[in-house]
Amino acid sequence: MKKILLSLLILVALPAAAWDIVGHRIIADIAYHNLTPEARQSVDRVLGFERAIVATSSWPDDLQNDTIYPGQNVWHYQDIDGGKTDEEVEYLYNNKKAEGYHLFFAKDSLIKLLEKDPSNGDALKFVVHFSGDEYQPMHMGHHDDLGGNLKRFSWFGQHVNLHSLWDGKLIAYSCYSSTEYCDYLMQRFAARKDEIMAMDELDCIKHTYRLSTAIYDYYDELLKTAEIDNKGNARFRRNFEYGYAYRFRPDVDFQLYMAGIQLAKLLNTLYH
Repeated sequence: MKKILLSLLILVALPAAAWDIVGHRIIADIAYHNLTPEARQSVDRVLGFERAIVATSSWPDDLQNDTIYPGQNVWHYQDIDGGKTDEEVEYLYNNKKAEGYHLFFAKDSLIKLLEKDPSNGDALKFVVHFSGDEYQPMHMGHHDDLGGNLKRFSWFGQHVNLHSLWDGKLIAYSCYSSTEYCDYLMQRFAARKDEIMAMDELDCIKHTYRLSTAIYDYYDELLKTAEIDNKGNARFRRNFEYGYAYRFRPDVDFQLYMAGIQLAKLLNTLYH
């Protein structure tokens, strides 16, 4: 198994992370609630205990500085330059190695491993995790700023960048635990569940890329009235954080819920 997974790695890059531990747990919890009884039983058996999908959802992030799967950090993201059309995004999705051996390629390859061997626990944990990474919009950020990592500013007095803001700061703004957030999202989107369930993976990827574009556009608007220090850090207008959270909190909620539903669909197919 290790040799097969390592064969996916061609490039080595800076460490990458997407939704923090809480975000990945929310997504996995939503998925778990939407598994068929057969899929739930199978996933629990493969991972070793009940609801292990939630507990192990951030496992691949824990490995990024380990030697068990060295360099697997390049699997977590699919940076896409700005200005792409839906057709261009679809081309990258259908040609998964077009821009390197990154998220689209890694997730697809690991799904194929699971189709051959559904009992492969490591592959399952990677697929669960990458099914969350795929819908963190800064993992479809631009190459030239490393998915927003180079866009630095302060968030309620903490040094952050655009990527880390979307990894976890916006989730933490809610002050929910992962279980509370999961319950809230399942209630909030109950009326739209069938609609979101009907979206295919490509629909969701296009939606995520369009959100990434909106995030960059909003950041550029903020920069028009910002001060930039000699280290390149932006200082935005006072209390901008409240306006930012108001603008994008609905998007954070939708991305987390969509990721959970899409993961459930995938696992229900793999473990029918």
